[in-house]
Formats: sequence, C-alpha cells, structure tokens
Amino acid sequence: MRLVVFGAGGVGSIFGAHLARAGHDVLLIGRRPQVLAVERDGLRIEGLTNMTVRPRVAEKLRPGERATMVLLTVKSYDTREAGLAIARAMGPRPILSLQNGLGNLEALEAGLSEGGWTTPRLNIAIGVLSWGVTFINYGHVRHAGAGNLILGDLAGGRAAKRFASLFEGVGIPTQYTDDILRAVWRKVIINCAINPVTADHRVPNGELLSDPLRGQAIALMREAMEVAAAEGYRFAEHEIEDELFRVLRLTAENRSSMLQDVLRGKRLELEALNGAILERGRKHGMKLPYTERIVKRLRAKQPQTATLTS
Repeated sequence: MRLVVFGAGGVGSIFGAHLARAGHDVLLIGRRPQVLAVERDGLRIEGLTNMTVRPRVAEKLRPGERATMVLLTVKSYDTREAGLAIARAMGPRPILSLQNGLGNLEALEAGLSEGGWTTPRLNIAIGVLSWGVTFINYGHVRHAGAGNLILGDLAGGRAAKRFASLFEGVGIPTQYTDDILRAVWRKVIINCAINPVTADHRVPNGELLSDPLRGQAIALMREAMEVAAAEGYRFAEHEIEDELFRVLRLTAENRSSMLQDVLRGKRLELEALNGAILERGRKHGMKLPYTERIVKRLRAKQPQTATLTS
C-alpha cells in the first residue's frame, strides 16, 4: 500500500518505520535535516522496537502524489498548514490525526477545506497514542515505552477502521472506540498534568511521583478535569489520578514530549494543552490559578516560531 506519513518527528518516524518494514511504500515528509539523515543512513528505531529502514523521504508533497491513506503526525501548531498542503497535493482520502492536544480536528478540517476537500470530516480519523517516544537525533528515534493506540471516527466516517486494519497488519495493536473525543480529553488531562511540570523543571516523568512536583501535577490535573466537565466530558477524580500515577510509574525514566522540545529549543505544544484548558476555562468563567501560572511561565521560555513538519 502507498502511504504518506506527514510529520517526521518521533511518532511519525516510528509509525513510518513499522509500515515500511512490513513492505508498504511509505513517503515520510519532514524537515530538511531529517530528510538528509534518512537518505544518508536510513531511519533507525531502537528500544522496544529495533530496526533500520529506508522509506522514501521528502520535504514537501508533490501535486498529484498517489497515496491510499495519510498519517498526520505534525505538531499541533502546524496542523492547519499541513492540512492545506495535503489537500493541495491530493484529493480526499482517509487521513489519521495522531497528535497531542485539543483543536487538531478543527484545524485539520479548516486546512483541508481551504485546500478544496468537501466534507473533510468524513475522511478524518482521530488517534490517541500513549507510547513513549524519544527523538534522539535526525534519523534516530527511541521507542521508550509501550502503551495503547485508540482510534475513532467522526460524523459517520469509516476511516479509523481502515487504519486499524492497516496497523494490526503490521503488528501494532489497536483499539476502536465510538467516543474518540472522550479518549482525547482523557489523554489531554494526563498530558496537562505531566508535560508542563516536567518541561518547567526539566526533569523526567518519575520526578512527579513525589512532592513537591506531585502536588503541582495533581493541581493541574484537577483544573483540566474541571474544564473537561464544563465541556461535557466528566471523569471520576480517583480514576484519572490512578491513571496519572500509573503512567508516571511506567514512564519514570522518560522525558515528556514538551521537555524534549524545551531541551531542543523548539516551540512547545503548550497552546493545544494547558493553553487550551485556560482558554476554554475562561469561556466558562472559571478561575484556574495553577494552569494560568504554568502557562505564563512556559510562554515566557519558548521561541514563538513554528516549522511545518517539525
């Protein structure tokens, strides 16, 4: 099968490598340093998965690109521009958003629509991934932790089941849900508790298992849960807290994606996580002091420019 993986960071690289190893014709779209490294030395995955593969790589999609399906793995702040680039290069086909945070669906839909796709939501599947992934260097990624991959469709679409079949065929276990947006919110709450604290203090996940960082994570979790409830997604606090500490124990040595971006001097996905919680909370007239404080601190620390497919 001919596939495009749009976004050659850690997640895109691991999925592209699995698909290429299974014999699929994979085109990986990434930034120039990643493209040059993969062309020169191949794409190396280590850790729970060990392989070196040589997928096709490019910095941009060419008009008329032939692909059966598309995986979108860019950072959240690049979603709309990526959707526009995809729609300008090819007509409607199944596309899976395998991204962090809130707002990706709306941004992707807007970009695809601007590029000429009609009713793009029928073609969009959403994925929620809880793997540990570490970007080591260009062309080199570590699969640091196992976890779930949950897929779901929207508005009567059927794309997710096609992706589920694709992934199962290459040895990636997949779950399907009829309520994918609830799964998105659940992961957002966990990410909003872990990512900003690790990024602010520059520590691995396991440091949040004890105070004082434990208390900060729980406070952020509770505020995110309050906003989720106001948006129609209620969760039991004990359930989410148990999940938070399960994730922290399983990924104690891992660096969160936000910490990795801080250490690499990259723009953070802050606005799709705690920034989105703060914005939505304000619309409901809510006071979120812990979220407001961490957003202010991290906004002051990060560069403000984004690079497509970063």
